[in-house]
Parts: sequence; structure tokens; C-alpha cells
Amino acid sequence: MEGASHHRGSGPPSQDPFRVEVVEVTGSTNSDLAERAHAGEPAGLVLRTDHQTAGRGRLDREWEAPPGTNLLFSVLLRPDWPAERVPLATSALAVSLVGVLEGPLSSLGLVPAVKWPNDVVLVDSAGSTVGKVAGILAELVDSDPPSAVVGMGVNVGWPGPDDGPPGAVSLRAVGLDLEVDRVLPLVLAGFGHWCEVLAEPDGDERLRAEHLRRSATVGRRVSVEMAAGPVEAMAVDVAADGGLVLDVDGRSVEVRAGDVVHLRADGAPDGGPDRPGRAGT
Repeated sequence: MEGASHHRGSGPPSQDPFRVEVVEVTGSTNSDLAERAHAGEPAGLVLRTDHQTAGRGRLDREWEAPPGTNLLFSVLLRPDWPAERVPLATSALAVSLVGVLEGPLSSLGLVPAVKWPNDVVLVDSAGSTVGKVAGILAELVDSDPPSAVVGMGVNVGWPGPDDGPPGAVSLRAVGLDLEVDRVLPLVLAGFGHWCEVLAEPDGDERLRAEHLRRSATVGRRVSVEMAAGPVEAMAVDVAADGGLVLDVDGRSVEVRAGDVVHLRADGAPDGGPDRPGRAGT
């Protein structure tokens, strides 16, 4: 267990914000923390596991990585931020991981970046997507007090070149060998910082600026799966509430949910067959 149990109930505070529990195997770290939130667990608990048997992504997509290969964890928050900022926990965790990986990956000619709405991808020097390296799933929990659980799956050692979901890539597969235990505290340090920022009056705009700087989606032509069907458009901005702003034939349209595929100049998906929105939580 790492860190102390002291917290303010706002998202983790600046001093010893997190306490980490590790379990060998579980169904879903997000589901486990939701149950503990209902039982009154204080904010700041991080649950990490070596193996998930029922990891979920957006739209309840399921996936399973071999035991001990990837970083799989969830964080329990009880935010006192404005309610509209709670979904920004996804962006906060994404930019935290990007900040950890950008230095080590630079020597390999790769850049980690945030793919809207909830992925981290690797981009090569030509600007093409190599693959998805992490997914995030944030969920509100109707507990007393209200809480949120945000989980992340980072492909540290799996998949290899010839296995795993289409469009996915691991750090090891691109030549970066990191230990899972080294990655987690660095990500949590960044996440704790952004949780504090979100409690400040201009916190949403500060996080928006960081997300834009780290975005793999803004400036790209994309296909967005919406209720009426797929829409092709140019991604032009990220709104302060985390929504993606599109230019659809000269009209500005903001979307707050939907699967996004990056497109190449010829209209084909960038990075191979894409399974957007898949998280390991």
C-alpha cells in the first residue's frame, strides 16, 4: 500500500493523495471500486490488479489481457468540482499518462497523444497512428456522497506484434521496456496534480489547453459514429467540458460521446482496423 489515507473529499489532495491496493486477479477494478464507494470508502483509493477477467470499455465492450502483462487500475474520487467537470477525469488521466511516456518514447521516434474520447495512442514521426496503447473508462457512482471511478488499462507488455485486438500496440512491442510498478506512481502523480487543478476556478480551461497540446485528434479528419449514423468531419477543437468540436461542412458541431476513427487522406482508417473507445477497466 502506498500513500496515506488523508484526503479532503474533492479528488485527491496534494499530500499523499492515493493509497494503492493490489489484487492478483479480479473481474473489473472499476466495478470493485463502485461497490466500495457504495460501502463508504473514502476518496483516493487506487485498486490495481495483475489480471482482469471482465475488463470493460465504452459501450461495455469486454477484453482480457494475459496475467501480469499490463497496468490495470482504477481510482475512486469524490469530487467537489462543479458537476460538469467530473467527466474531465478522463482527460486528466490521459494527459497524465502522455506526460509520463513522452520522454522515454522520444528516443524511439514516437509521440504519445490523446485520442478522443478516452484513448492514448502512439504516433510516428510521419504523423501516422501506430496503435492504441491505453484506454480509459470513467463512471459516475450514485453513492453518498456522490463519487466517480476512473480506470485505465495501459498496454505495457501485451499485445505483441502478432496478437491482441486490431489497432492495439504495447510499449514493449515498440521497444520500450518499463516495469508496471514504475509506471503507476508516475501516472498518479500527474493525475493528482490535474485533480487539484480541476478544483480551481480556471481548472477546466487549463486542462483543455493541456489536452489540446497533447491531442492526436484535433486537426485530423475523423469519422464519428453518432445516433443518426457515421459523420465525417474535421476535428477542430476540444471544448472546456471535454466535448469534441467538429467542422461539419462549415457548421460547428460539438459531440460529447461517440466512437471516433482517425482518417487518412484517402479516407481509410489511420492505424489499421480500429476499435475505438476500448478501455481496460
